[in-house]
Amino acid sequence: MKKLITFFILLSLLSACSNKPTIHIDFNPETNFQLFDSFQFTTQITNSVDTNPIMINRIQSAVENILASKGLKKQTFVDINSADLTIYVTFIQQEKEKNSSFSLGLGTSIMGSNSTSSIGVSTSVPINSEVDIITKIVIDISDAKHTIWHGSDSYEASGNLSMEEKDKVVTATVNHLLANFPPQTEVMFNNKQ
Repeated sequence: MKKLITFFILLSLLSACSNKPTIHIDFNPETNFQLFDSFQFTTQITNSVDTNPIMINRIQSAVENILASKGLKKQTFVDINSADLTIYVTFIQQEKEKNSSFSLGLGTSIMGSNSTSSIGVSTSVPINSEVDIITKIVIDISDAKHTIWHGSDSYEASGNLSMEEKDKVVTATVNHLLANFPPQTEVMFNNKQ
């Protein structure tokens, strides 16, 4: 019984310490990204009451800086053919409560030939509760015909960040997201020629 309890304690500690990666990248491997030298941002069309155009501009500014550092030139959006790449950015935010909590657990005991068992009970009482905001940034990149690259990354921060702190965390997240853009597909295309 002691081994079983120890196993469950270790299992719960391991699962509490695991971090899932937040970055997700997908792209069309048939695309030769070396052919593109200009980009534009599509006009944002959203009818949501929660739309935050300042956050969209913050993300676009971070994307623009990174792509310019990689040698791509920004064009003004006129239509889908105004630039080699058209970029659509968006974000999703959700609240996550940070709770200090208090838990109780009840279990079984065996004394001699008598055994007593009870059902486990757990309760969580919030103590000094705060809210964090999880922000997921999504970037889709298309050529004139279809989407060729998709990426998303998330960050978690307190709900009361200053404007400078928001700029820094958005820039860091977009830098992380676009660190390996454009994907290295050059070898595949050199072998075909």
